[in-house]
Amino acid sequence: MEKLRRRLPSLTGLVVFEAAARRLSFTSAAREMCITQAAVSRQVRQLEQHLGQALFLREHRSVSLTAAGQRLYEAVGQSLERVAQAVEDIGTGSYGSLTVSATIAFSTFWLMPRLEAFRSEYPQIGIRLMALDREVDLRGENIDVAFISGDEGQGPGVRMQRLFDEAMVPLCTPGFLRAPLNGPADLLDAPLLHLDREHWRYFSWPIVDWADWLEQAGYEGPLPRPRLSFNNYSQLIQAALDGKGIALGCAGMLQDYLADGRLIRPLTPEYRSARGYYLAFNERGANPAGVQLFADWWARAAPAGTA
Repeated sequence: MEKLRRRLPSLTGLVVFEAAARRLSFTSAAREMCITQAAVSRQVRQLEQHLGQALFLREHRSVSLTAAGQRLYEAVGQSLERVAQAVEDIGTGSYGSLTVSATIAFSTFWLMPRLEAFRSEYPQIGIRLMALDREVDLRGENIDVAFISGDEGQGPGVRMQRLFDEAMVPLCTPGFLRAPLNGPADLLDAPLLHLDREHWRYFSWPIVDWADWLEQAGYEGPLPRPRLSFNNYSQLIQAALDGKGIALGCAGMLQDYLADGRLIRPLTPEYRSARGYYLAFNERGANPAGVQLFADWWARAAPAGTA
């Protein structure tokens, strides 16, 4: 830290520079900072000398940022905003709010009860839930915490923790079947609920449907024709909960429904893909203190069935 401080220019100069860059006016920056225009010019000039690069293009009646000036302005602006937020949060005893992302189905069937447990322990922290059926960029979209599928890295500053594997199993309500199923072939006579491959082929996520499950279960006969298909995984599972048929669902995501008996597994074989579900922490986002608090809480109170 001591070496870092030696490399930094004057903090006063950085604050004055931020005001001048934001307003693109030395005169307006001087009024905001309650100093003279000459003092603003002096601070900016000293900062440019320290960096060895011009930060502003000085024209007759206006100034504009150079490429170096724009880069520094973005960094200083973000840093000052984080400091201001931290000061406000400390003063109010708050950790601000957390932006949490997950798919629509994951949010609906797995995440909400666990977020409620966190909120009951930390009611002073706001939660902004983004339910998105697409891949997310935590740093680019200012997301603090995300529950994601797939093991694609998120880059520096994002820590990922594996939750559970993607194990797809047949699911239905206890009263749906009139008689037990003896094997995969018995499924051909049952109403099977499908995901619409035509819809999901436009996404980068490979779906697991009955053809995949039946093949891995050792079935070699004719494949069932989709009679009821959904382009939304949440609707698919809700249809199974409503007694409309048998769906393929992720056992880890639906563990609460299996544990309390709302859903059962009429057959035991499972399709285990190479994908998994992960919890990702953005440690360089807008609220690192809140992210760390959530991470500490998770380590202490991680739900059963997660890594």
